[in-house]
Order: sequence, then C-alpha cells, then structure tokens
Amino acid sequence: MQIDRRLLLLLLLSLLIAQGCTTIMTERSPETRQLAAQIRLRVELMVESGDYAGAAELLQASAAESESPLRERLLLEAMEYWLKAGDRINSLSLAQQLLPIDDAPDFNLKLRMVRTEIAVQQGDIEQALDLMEPSPTRDAPLALRRHYHRNMAEIFRLSGNLLESARELDVLDLLLQDGEEQRLATQQRLIQTLATMTDTALTLLQPQPPATLIGWMELAKVVKRQITDPTELSDDLAVWRERFPEHPALQALLVGYLEQRGLSSDDHIAILLPRSGPYAKVAAAVRDGFMAAWYQQPPTHRPLLQFYDSSELKDTLYIYQQAVLQGAQMIVGPLNKDAVRMLLNLELLDRPILALNQVDEPGLSHPSLFQFGLAPEDEADQIAERAWLEGHRTSLILTPASQWGERLAESFRARWEALGGRVMEQQSYNPSENDFSVPIRMLLNINESGARNRALRQLLGRPLESEPRSREDVDVIFLAARPQKARQLRPQLKFYHAGSLPILSTSHIYTGVAQADLDRDLGKISFVDTPWLLEESREGALSRKRLEKLMPGVKGRYARLYAMGIDSYNLLTHLQRLQDQPGRLFNGKSGTLYLDGRNRLHRLLAWADMEGGLASISGYAPRIESRLPYPQTGFDSLQPGNTRIQGLSLPPVTDHHLSRPDTSE
Repeated sequence: MQIDRRLLLLLLLSLLIAQGCTTIMTERSPETRQLAAQIRLRVELMVESGDYAGAAELLQASAAESESPLRERLLLEAMEYWLKAGDRINSLSLAQQLLPIDDAPDFNLKLRMVRTEIAVQQGDIEQALDLMEPSPTRDAPLALRRHYHRNMAEIFRLSGNLLESARELDVLDLLLQDGEEQRLATQQRLIQTLATMTDTALTLLQPQPPATLIGWMELAKVVKRQITDPTELSDDLAVWRERFPEHPALQALLVGYLEQRGLSSDDHIAILLPRSGPYAKVAAAVRDGFMAAWYQQPPTHRPLLQFYDSSELKDTLYIYQQAVLQGAQMIVGPLNKDAVRMLLNLELLDRPILALNQVDEPGLSHPSLFQFGLAPEDEADQIAERAWLEGHRTSLILTPASQWGERLAESFRARWEALGGRVMEQQSYNPSENDFSVPIRMLLNINESGARNRALRQLLGRPLESEPRSREDVDVIFLAARPQKARQLRPQLKFYHAGSLPILSTSHIYTGVAQADLDRDLGKISFVDTPWLLEESREGALSRKRLEKLMPGVKGRYARLYAMGIDSYNLLTHLQRLQDQPGRLFNGKSGTLYLDGRNRLHRLLAWADMEGGLASISGYAPRIESRLPYPQTGFDSLQPGNTRIQGLSLPPVTDHHLSRPDTSE
C-alpha cells in the first residue's frame, strides 16, 4: 500500500492532538484540523472493516516520520493491529524494537499486554505469565486494567487452569460496571468456564466467604444439571438467589436460562442405525448411550423415538424419506460414512440431521446436516498443541504402517508445523511384528551413530569401545499405537535411550479398563481421552460407574461410543446455537464440542498420565483459537435464550465433561 506523505503528516497531527499536544492545536488552521480528522477517521474505518494490516502499515509509516515519544506510541498501536491481522512476523519485529519509556507507566503496561498476546500466539505460556507481572495498580487506566484481566483469563484457560481463569473473569466483571452487554458476555463465559469443572472440584476449591466466586461456582452447578423442567429450574435458580441475594449475576443471565427448554413428548426423532453388518456393534453402543440419556429425562419431556434399520447403504435415501413422511422433526444417523456422503449430496434436506460420522471431502457440507464422529485427527491436533504449549519445538513421529497410522501422522504433522514446530524424523512400524528395533533405530538416528563408529574403527585399524547414542535434536515423541503394541514399543524406546523424551499419544493406547500389571510397561506416557471413561469413581445417573451396572458393554472395547450416544441425544437441542454462535462450546461426555465452518463437530479432550500402570486425569486440553472455524477474541459467547431448530427448542450449556471416541477409523 502506497502511503502519501501529506496523509502521514495529517495523521501525525491528529494523533498529536489525541495525545494532548495543545500547541499544535492552536497553530493549525480549521482546514488542516478537518483533514486530520478525516485521516484519523480513515484509520478507524480500516479497523472497523477488519483491515488491521492496512491500519498497521499506515501507523508504522507515520512513525517513521515522527520523533519520540510519539514514534513509540504509533509503533505500539501498529504492533497491536499487526497482531490482530495475524501477522506474527511484523508484530514480533516491532515488539523487539520497542522498549519501555521512563515516566510512561500506561505505555509500558500496554506494551506488556501486547507482548503477552504475542507470546500466547507463539505458545510460550511461561513467558506470557512473566510478562503479566506485576499487575497494574488501581490508578492505572480502567481500559488497561480490563485488558490485563482479559489476558490473564485467556492465559489461564490456555494452560488448563480453569479456576484461575474464572477468578480473572470474576474480577473483570466487577470492572465492567458501565456496560451491561459486556458484563453479560463476561458472566456467560465465567459460567461456561466453571461448567467444565466437576461438581467435586466446584465444592472443594471454593474460596473463603464472602468471595463472589462462591456464588458463581454454585450457579455453575445448577446450570450443569441440565434441568429440562422449567418449574424445577426456576425453583433452583430462586433458591440460588436466596442464598446469594447480593451476588452481581445479572438478572438477564438467569432469565436467559429460564427461557430455555429441552425436548418434550411433542418432539419426534428418527434414529437411523444398522442392526447387522460391520457397524452393528458400534451402533448398539451408540444406541444404548442414546437411550440412557433419554431415560434420564422426566417422562413428560421424553420425545417420541422411532428407530430405522440402516444396515443396507442402498436404502439410505428411502429410509430418510420415510422418516420425514412419518413426522420426524430431526434425524440422528446414519453411521456409515458413505451414507452420510449420500445425504450431503442432496440439495434439499427436509429435516436437520445429526450424522454419526464425518466425511473427508473439504467442499462437501450442508447447513442442515451436522457431522458428529470421534475422528482421531482431533486427538492428533491436540497432542501437537499440548507439545507446543509445553515449550517443545522439535518432534519425532512413530505410527503404524496403516491407513489409520498415516491419518494420525499427517494430522499431527500439519498442526505441528502450522504452530511452528519441526518434525525431525518420521517412521512407521509393522503392527504385525513384535521387534521394532529397525524403525526405532532409524527414528533415533542410531544407525548413523553405528555407521560412524564402524568407519572410525576401519580408519584407525583397531577396535573402539563405544555405545551408539540417540539423537539430541528433539524434545518430544508423538506415538500412535494400540494397547498391546504400545506396551512393546515403550520399553524398546527406552532401551535405545529415548526414555527421557516425553511421549504423547492418542487414546488408542488405553483399553479403558485399569490393568496395572499390563499397562506398567507403558511407563509415563501421556495421552488424550474422555474423562467419562477415566472418572470411574464419579457418581451420577449417566456416570460410567452407574451405567456399568446396567450395561456390561460399557467396560468393553466400545466404551467410548456410549459417551457419544449420550451426547447424540443431548446435542439435539444445542446444534442451532452452536451453529449460530461460532466458537461456542458444548460440554458433553465425549468431549467439549464445537462446530467448524463445515458443520462438523470437533472435540476438546482430557489429558491422562499413565504411571505405575494406572491412568489418571491430569488436566484438560486447552482451546487454541486458531483451531476454531472463525477468529476469536477470547472466550466464547454463551447466549442463553430461546432459539429453535425446526420444531426442537434449544436449552443452555450442559454437563461438565471433556472427552473422546471414534466411529471413523
């Protein structure tokens, strides 16, 4: 973009006035002041239209014509807009140029805020936390104090520290007394954050009275209960308000939840699942989870369910048409990926569909068809993100020589490199074998170390005592394996001196059943999985512990699909809101879910550590904004209210889990 020097001068004059330079103001002519205002308006219009790069370029060019301290102020504003434009290179370049200014605490605080955001984008959470110290004083401008607490809430969320993130939002809410709309959005995010924590955590981690966070934590418990009876919900909210009469929660927040209702006996849902064939057992697990959620509703709120056998692919369109003719308001299924593809190719879909699989074609989507599968690619993406946020930058990939292994390797590599990481080596192993020394030696460059030793022995003409060494240019390993192979691979990696490298894996390494004697060989591998699967001691009507007594299959190989079935039912009244509010989260059993721009549901999962043969939850996968379908500026918008999707109404945020499984291997 070409910058006119006259425009730069006028912009400079305008900015000087904005900084309080009265000498310029008195010496300027009315015509000059008018032109300066027009230039400033041009910058503001650029920002409003989303042209952050243009605004940054104009400001940066103007700074070149300016002297300190105005130069630094212009560059700081440009740095902020480069960051909003997604241009890390230019924003980082300016961050390296700018230094704090003596006697300019507001400038210095703003500089720290923007540098913090750059660090977050680079995945350096530790540096971001360091930059946020010290916190602003009470006499700092209100806008900067708000900025500080927004940043802190985001940093804690990215690091998985939900409680501290909620604390920061609580403080931010108290600083937003002049704007109810901003307060409502902040309070919705606060409840959304706390809703991902367990009830036990919300009870045990409460601060000492009279902290307002206590009231927020108790309100989150009410919201999480997923009450579909308006009278019961109203009573519970009234009891909450009675307990916390002075709490700052806005009445609009509570009214929003009261206006929402769930399914009722007037609703009619068709379920398309195969009764025979290769998907029959998968379908049975999903169906049982779906029915478990249905039975938890009061009889007056249970919709009419009608099941259709979709075992034959050729019958897909006929069954869909039959379901519509017989009054279905929404359809769940089919499970077969080709059947989903067939429906996606229909120009007109008479009813919204929650398909139970996902197709791979980027251009194939439909606004009325939502794709819900437990794709392993989500797991590979989150492994790359965790490795990056932990400060790792170079990785190795070890996956099976199969289509499944290639999918995982490709997904991890794409996400890892998009974040800025480097893959130093990638190897595949034959899952039908038990000796993996060849791919492991190649992965760790041990074969090259041995070759160098042999060459040196030949040159010197005498034997040398040496031990092949593993490579030292990597700091993390991505491993994909089934339980039996993972138990063999981990000891062999350790034998070849890779035992000190952290190993991150997908949920496939874990059977879902505690087997300490067998899983002890997994060492200290960390993996992503569903908390519903791991929280075996949790009580509750839809807890795994409870369902195991009713459905023995919950402890089998399809255990994760029961969680998917539960979510398939509970999602029905949330799909429209997820679609209307990009980036919004649904806290389900199979994961914390969100929609992308192609109407595909993605999951944020729980992290578990395997130690001593036992798996335990160590945290939750943070949400990195660039994974979401649209640019985000912090927490998601959670808008309680009464919205409908073709006959089905849509209630509030639900449950408290973050999770996984996969119907699309």
